Amino acid sequence: MVAFHFLRGDGARWECDACRKQGLEVRRRCGFLPESRRGPRRIVWARVQITSEECPKSLVTAESIELLEKFFATHALGMGWTDPTAREADAFLALEAERRAEVRSGG
Repeated sequence: MVAFHFLRGDGARWECDACRKQGLEVRRRCGFLPESRRGPRRIVWARVQITSEECPKSLVTAESIELLEKFFATHALGMGWTDPTAREADAFLALEAERRAEVRSGG
């Protein structure tokens, strides 16, 4: 859900190089830093009702992005996805519920 909302929201503002230059990586709890170097646990990012205690840029995985791309491609093409794995099917159901909630809220 973090990937869904982060990439549909203000994700472009969270650039690693700019963040490091401004010394924000500790405050934003960058996941690329060892846990011992991160700031104290607290919410560093939020959108709608989804929150993260780690920089969402470092939290979102390549697998998450791949699932999102597949999900949105099936919607854009108006076709189903044949033979998904159980993990993919679970992700698609959760993403569809989140997409519908976003549409209902006008987001």
